[in-house]
Amino acid sequence: MVWDNDQENFEVNLRMSGPESLDQMEFLRHAITIDADALRAAHADEDEYGARLTGMIFSQPKIEKYYRDAIRAAGTESVHFRIHLNGPARFHQVRWESLRAPGKDGRPIATSGNVLLSRYLSGENWPLIPSKPFRERRALIVVAAPADVEQYKDLAPVDRAAEVARATSSLADYRSDVLGHATLDEIIRRMEKTPYEVLYLVAHGWLTEDVPRLLLENADGNGDVVDARRLAERVHAMAHKPTLAMLVSCQSADPGENPASADSGALAGLGPRLSEAGIPAVVAMQGNIAMATAEKFVKQFFDVFKNDAAVDVAMAKARAAVRTQPDWWAPVLFSRLRSGRAYHKPEFTTLAGETWDDLKLLLERHRVTPVLGPGLADGILGTRAEIARRWALRWQMPIAWHGRSNLAQVAQFLRVTKKSGMVPHYLTEFLMTDLLERVETAGHDNRDDPFVNLPSRLLTGSDPVPIIQEVGKRMRSRDAADPYRVAAALKSRIFVTTGWTGLLQDALQEAGFRPRTMCYPWYPESRSRDIEGVPLEAWPPPTVEEPWVCHLFGRLAEPESLVLTEDDYFAWLSAWIGKRNQLPETLSELSTALSVRPLLFVGYQLRDWDFQVLFQGIQNFGGQGMLNNLNVGVQLMPEVDVIEPEAAQRYLESALKDVRIFWSDTKTFMKTLREKAELET
Repeated sequence: MVWDNDQENFEVNLRMSGPESLDQMEFLRHAITIDADALRAAHADEDEYGARLTGMIFSQPKIEKYYRDAIRAAGTESVHFRIHLNGPARFHQVRWESLRAPGKDGRPIATSGNVLLSRYLSGENWPLIPSKPFRERRALIVVAAPADVEQYKDLAPVDRAAEVARATSSLADYRSDVLGHATLDEIIRRMEKTPYEVLYLVAHGWLTEDVPRLLLENADGNGDVVDARRLAERVHAMAHKPTLAMLVSCQSADPGENPASADSGALAGLGPRLSEAGIPAVVAMQGNIAMATAEKFVKQFFDVFKNDAAVDVAMAKARAAVRTQPDWWAPVLFSRLRSGRAYHKPEFTTLAGETWDDLKLLLERHRVTPVLGPGLADGILGTRAEIARRWALRWQMPIAWHGRSNLAQVAQFLRVTKKSGMVPHYLTEFLMTDLLERVETAGHDNRDDPFVNLPSRLLTGSDPVPIIQEVGKRMRSRDAADPYRVAAALKSRIFVTTGWTGLLQDALQEAGFRPRTMCYPWYPESRSRDIEGVPLEAWPPPTVEEPWVCHLFGRLAEPESLVLTEDDYFAWLSAWIGKRNQLPETLSELSTALSVRPLLFVGYQLRDWDFQVLFQGIQNFGGQGMLNNLNVGVQLMPEVDVIEPEAAQRYLESALKDVRIFWSDTKTFMKTLREKAELET
């Protein structure tokens, strides 16, 4: 839902996706009106509030049809119902959780059992959130109990001991740390020092002109009114953010027989700001909620979340635990997680033990073809998505925000608006500038930083390759689990790579091998020769001692060979298919390596053009019948806002018979591979 400021209504886009189908998108021709004043007038009558909101949302028949189609398509499976709201702050205060199912049913959608409702948040300049690996359950409990709370109108003293007891009871299976003084600086310092999974915050709050204010503490223990924007800015700058923030309101000054909060849900206004700052999931209480309801909800939530990465499942089960209470609607989930999963376990998705045993055996017999992607060099070059975003910013490209992480799309824009042959040179210039900046900002007191004290001769000129080689050499010498050092230990006859560097060859040479290097001849001026000019027809068969390294998408040392733009990828795929029967007989070894032997993909993201085009190319290279006999291992970097594991599994299995996916970053996978396969590095 996108706010139209001129018309004062919401334009609505609908999307329905399933694990076995592509996203179905529909843009409604007619906007819908959400009357916040009418809803506010019914705030004391939950049934009336829900009825009014339901009438506003389902005023367009297509919205109701989409809802019913999703319920029908899911069958007995859960439906993720996500409200993606882009509008003024007052609409974030709407109780969307009160929405009812359309028609005679009329039950609250949020308590329907198989419908997992959340508020899904994203924005044009919001940071991308990598999926976090499962880690030790640790929580930071922050209870703001200023000594001078009486100075603030209608605020009750906070019983720190009681609040801490409630928090530790709810977080019984977590290793919890309790913050002594709830100052803003101390909260940030502790979260930067320790990688907490959960931030549990108890504080008074209120709204001033739609901006949440938190009553934290100063160094003396008295009150410190903190603008929520300050807290969000500090969280945004943190390198390690919690996976989940639980925001709990304090009891009112007039507890009565049924104690409740009285901040009218001010802390819920902090939720979208913390989401924007990069916390994947935020749970807060909107409106005033009975303390008994909040306590029961929070305890049930963490009882589920401790064993299930799906935060919206935990939310649904916790709501179910309080659905008989009149304030069941108060808990709200703000999520950046398209799949609903807050973390992943770095392991093969199925038959992990058997997969590792098989992979170890195949590697020992040199029967695996490693297919190495750009992720192995991320520690030096940065990710392709990072390069794309910085290019888009540098040239102020009019590209939709979700496309600014797509390097092929961004490079295509440069190709069209600049000279087509200049894109590879823009890349080398960018990399050189970026590497020099890292040299300048390297901590000279930190000898472990591979960018410290690089030889001055490497820092002159315009070629980034010498710096990349030196930094890579240092990283390999200091880390036995360095991705390229582990790759060299695979002892394969043929390595296929879409990386731009010669770091693999350097690692192979350091390990005592003598690699031969070629670039696939996809562009018009290319010839079937290796990098030393030797015709490929004269190549001897590959061996473990003299392996082939085949660069499919080019090398930085040959800028014209780089596959960067969308046009480049289409040209490459055309050449790949067109030349497969024209290549020298010696390259039949490459065909065998890609279409007969088991493949091990490492260093890719599923949506990257590198992976998509390579995947299609391999399908066409050896024929579908040959590929159906393969067992394929794929390490993919998780993207919480893009792909669900089940969908990825089905997509890959549509072309390959037996696919085992290992969800993790490249370095974690290579470290695990080294241990499981007992590789000597």
